[in-house]
Amino acid sequence: MARHTKSLIVYFKAEAALIAAIEIYNKPDFAYREETFAILAINAWELLLKAKILAVNNNKARSLYVLESHTKANGTPGTRLFPKKNRAGNCQTIGLPAAITFLESNPKTRLPAEVRGNIYALAEIRDNAIHFVNAQFALKKAVLEIGTACVKNFVALAKRWFNQDLSRYNLYLMPIGFLASPSATAVSIGGDEARLVAFLRNLVAAQNTTTATSSSGYHIALELNLSFKRSMTDATSTFSLTKDPAAPHIYVTEDDIRLKYPWDYRELIVHCRNRYTDFKENTYFHTMRRPLLADARYARSRFLDPGNPKSQKKRFYNANILIEFDKHFTRGK
Repeated sequence: MARHTKSLIVYFKAEAALIAAIEIYNKPDFAYREETFAILAINAWELLLKAKILAVNNNKARSLYVLESHTKANGTPGTRLFPKKNRAGNCQTIGLPAAITFLESNPKTRLPAEVRGNIYALAEIRDNAIHFVNAQFALKKAVLEIGTACVKNFVALAKRWFNQDLSRYNLYLMPIGFLASPSATAVSIGGDEARLVAFLRNLVAAQNTTTATSSSGYHIALELNLSFKRSMTDATSTFSLTKDPAAPHIYVTEDDIRLKYPWDYRELIVHCRNRYTDFKENTYFHTMRRPLLADARYARSRFLDPGNPKSQKKRFYNANILIEFDKHFTRGK
């Protein structure tokens, strides 16, 4: 089995850090979600950039070392540089800012502006993590948007730099729609968190302005606007009726109509009798029902002979009509 190069070994550590960040973020109940994601995501980026530095320096570990000169015996600084040692006695490696600076020096390895902006935003969240206990909705949404862009950027550069396809993983972040909405609580965010949210918003706005014409495919943040609509299936699309000849055509069969209007009059009456304790098929009922017949939400007429416009019609009903009946009759238990 072939041994991996140093750059690939570091890359796989970066990949593992990103996956850990996503797994933590997607946990159903985790009070330190946003902070931990930012910490691990920044770690993933630092490792990815270091892997790239190794790759362009023939996998020489020295290219990652922090170098310093030693003082000579006569007290003057030497000209030779040596790796700086950390407290454990190991060679100290450069940090994220120095890694970005190194890659910026070469047009072939320069990071897209959107990627730099995204990394700076994540770093700011990490650096400010100690100042807030539980992130409120505004910060949760900001982290989700920045984090989603982070994952997308990382996947793109992993493919571009190391030809690594991350499609074997389900790399996605839990939608904000499953988090508490801002209207669910009256608790306001603290000053530190408010300033952080404002900083992130301004950073994204400024970077988006300078890269408005960019088509690189990288992002600082991906704005998420979520809404929930009731539908019969997950694939249901929203549409409306129109006479515009230029509008897309949708063909609806008689069977499709019966799916939406499943009850004839007798079936409607049966449902009413089963639903209400005081229901009577009398003049009051018909007077209340007739205005609803012109509304396509509640009823539709169809020809008994669809090909003959002179044939008799039969009316069918949608279950939504019961919502209107609920205003006039008493529902049973």
